[in-house]
Amino acid sequence: MRKRTRILTALLSGAVAAVWMMGIPATALAAQWTDGTGGYAQAAGFIERDGNWYYYDQYGKMLTGWQEYDDNWYYMDASGKMLTGWQKLDGKWYYLYASGRMAAGWAEIDGKWYYFNGGGVMKTGWLETGGKWYFFNGGGVMRTGWVSNGGKWYYMDADGVMQTGWLQNGGSWYYLDGDGVMQTGSRTIGGVSYTFSSDGVLTSGNPPASASAFDPASVRSLLDGVSLTPRSTADSKLNQAVSSWIAGHLTSSMSTWDKVKAIYDALLKFKYGTPDDSVIDTSGLSMDELMSLYFDGPEYNARLLLLSGSGTEEHFAAGLASLLRAIGLDAQVAEGIIYQDAKLTTGTPSSWVTVKINGKSYIFDVASDLKAGGGYSHFCRTASELGNRYQQSDVFAFQAEKTYSA
Repeated sequence: MRKRTRILTALLSGAVAAVWMMGIPATALAAQWTDGTGGYAQAAGFIERDGNWYYYDQYGKMLTGWQEYDDNWYYMDASGKMLTGWQKLDGKWYYLYASGRMAAGWAEIDGKWYYFNGGGVMKTGWLETGGKWYFFNGGGVMRTGWVSNGGKWYYMDADGVMQTGWLQNGGSWYYLDGDGVMQTGSRTIGGVSYTFSSDGVLTSGNPPASASAFDPASVRSLLDGVSLTPRSTADSKLNQAVSSWIAGHLTSSMSTWDKVKAIYDALLKFKYGTPDDSVIDTSGLSMDELMSLYFDGPEYNARLLLLSGSGTEEHFAAGLASLLRAIGLDAQVAEGIIYQDAKLTTGTPSSWVTVKINGKSYIFDVASDLKAGGGYSHFCRTASELGNRYQQSDVFAFQAEKTYSA
């Protein structure tokens, strides 16, 4: 705000009459102030008087209500005085900084976090922004820890983000489904049966080894320290789909951790099931070209996932790997058996992603986390952290040479 201190000059009634006779509006004269040199300057914008600020238009008229200045909004009461602090206007709460500027978006006020929409209205209840969910109480304060809403319990981390999946808190284990709802009673999660008390505490069954292994701080440090080598694929149509997806979800200013987390979170919102293969036009291709398209590499599966928004393990692995490769990680589609029990006696064929970082292989299995209702039980884990239940037998490699594209 450009602050100008001016001294109001007393205007004689005769002077008012004189300028009125010259055709100058009296309102304009009322807003003329000395410029410090003995002359007069037309007031336009903010004017300070007796410790308060007022706003005048180009004709010298004092304005009231909401006023926009330098792409920011300010509120002037009926007397024209600019307001600051908390204000309830037309039944809605707003916050005006000491400068008078209306708060919009995230704002920390007196050590507490609030969110204001584009119109400056304070948010209460649930809010989704940046792909994450937050909850604000009736006073607009962002909640952390356990939150009860609509007869259901949720858990928000220290940053206010709603949690899903397995949660260890206060020495007890809980499970929060894909909508963040704390589970009670008997539940089958990832093919395993568990029992939870009415307070949500796990009373029967053991959480998977991976549940306690996820440490966001260490994973962030690991990913942000990776030397990146962006890779395209031999499939130009897949490259186009990947580039389009990245342009709509990621920014160059994001860290590697932020990009990988954003990719994973986005795929967790996809649908598990057989994808619609009509999204890929195969008309005009010969049998050899079709066979190459379907079987030469994971490109076809990746395209199906990104274009249809649904898939099974092989599609999620291919899609995730193609996106991670595009941002520079050494990602591959692994194939093998995932065992359901610690004794490694019962398993099913599956696909997942492996990423090589500093000579060590890390597993990313978004399909398993999606089927479990969300969370990060299979996000950047070593095989040992997952109880050696992932037994890799092969790699479904991306093609090094040009393949047919539908």
